[in-house]
Amino acid sequence: MNYYVIAAAVVVGTATGAASVYWIHRGVGTGWIVLGAACVGLGCTMVLAAGALLVAGPDAYLVVHAVYLALVIGLPLAGAIVLAFGRPCSPAVIALCLLSLAAIPIGIYATHIEPFWLRVDAVKVAVDGIGEEVRIGVLADLETTSIGSYENRVVDRLIAQRPDIVVIPGDLHSLDSDLIDEWSPQFTELVQRLTDAVPFVYLVNGHSDTVSDLRRIALGTGARVLDNEIETFELKGNVFHIAGISLLDDVYEPAARRVAERFAHEEFPGVRLLLAHEPDAIQLLQGNSVDLLIAGHTHGGQVAIPFIGPPVTASRVPRHVAAGGLHELRGTPTYVSTGVGRERGNAPQLRFGVRPSIGIIDLVTEEWREAGTG
Repeated sequence: MNYYVIAAAVVVGTATGAASVYWIHRGVGTGWIVLGAACVGLGCTMVLAAGALLVAGPDAYLVVHAVYLALVIGLPLAGAIVLAFGRPCSPAVIALCLLSLAAIPIGIYATHIEPFWLRVDAVKVAVDGIGEEVRIGVLADLETTSIGSYENRVVDRLIAQRPDIVVIPGDLHSLDSDLIDEWSPQFTELVQRLTDAVPFVYLVNGHSDTVSDLRRIALGTGARVLDNEIETFELKGNVFHIAGISLLDDVYEPAARRVAERFAHEEFPGVRLLLAHEPDAIQLLQGNSVDLLIAGHTHGGQVAIPFIGPPVTASRVPRHVAAGGLHELRGTPTYVSTGVGRERGNAPQLRFGVRPSIGIIDLVTEEWREAGTG
């Protein structure tokens, strides 16, 4: 993989630059020069990583991966070499080197702990005219190439919440097209587990899966793939209209817009749900034409800086909305899942400050809202 090349560049570049610390220090005898040499080591790291990018081809995720590896491997490696071979150093340099070592546990946590620290994100949405309460489970952005213990644990936990409806808003898998036939049975089994436990399961495609992929996976399970369609059903005395819109070449085509316009211009007595991969689908809606928009895609930013939030969300909706959870957007209740997986390919396999989650949305009566605000 390309990121192995970058990992090697990080180690070699930093070690080469920082190994010169000892000789510089012997000749000059100044702690700050030692620190400067460590910075040179990191500079070498980034130069070599840039060279790896040129060899591998332009990829924004590779750039992010190079920076991440430089921070969690290169930086503490440089600090360790300075501490081992650069003494005597000034107290300030020693303190900075010790601080650089903190990147090691942070890297371990972000790579091996938080990506699998699943949580349940439970919210309530008041819906006008609903009778008995209904629970919706959201399983977004699994983004995996195979079904393992983590993915099965996610489904177990979702089923344990006893939802009445489960929606999967895209990016169920990250398989290459030539691997669909070989690996799709695992995903079919996972979807079958959901339909065995939940009466209504709906899917739409995202960026890494297609409508045809999902139809192949869902075939025979009882799950329904919505391709710019509206389906109506009854549940617990309530009438539901759920629209699922599809992505085609990463954009919503006119067919998706027509589905959204139907909600705006036709009568749909009952609960109106819009299922989309991206929360940007809000742009297709006119006013509060649906009771709830459910989306994924953003992974909550996947990385959130304390007190700042996610620096990148890959969405045009406000950053606090893309960060996940329930919000009101253009007058419409909008739920954005932080997802259960993480970006694949050449992206760093990490989460930091954004735990994976399954969503549990309880649709409740307006009386609940009035009681809560009264």
